[in-house]
Amino acid sequence: MRRFFQILTVLAAIGWGVFYLYIQGLACAFGSPGGHCRIQAPWELRGEDVMIMLVMPAMLVGFLALLAWWAKPRG
Repeated sequence: MRRFFQILTVLAAIGWGVFYLYIQGLACAFGSPGGHCRIQAPWELRGEDVMIMLVMPAMLVGFLALLAWWAKPRG
């Protein structure tokens, strides 16, 4: 069971990075008609962007890592 949660944790962390780049790409595509846009660094985000793009995915990855640690074999 521990290995299962470790794999889920890694997949969630990779998905977090892909999600971040995808959302930033959408913001550039629809928010900058001139085409002059760059991907914002995580520390440049403010307000609800921090919650949706950083805190909530970090909580998911952290929770899965905690489950992987908790599921370690006893004894």
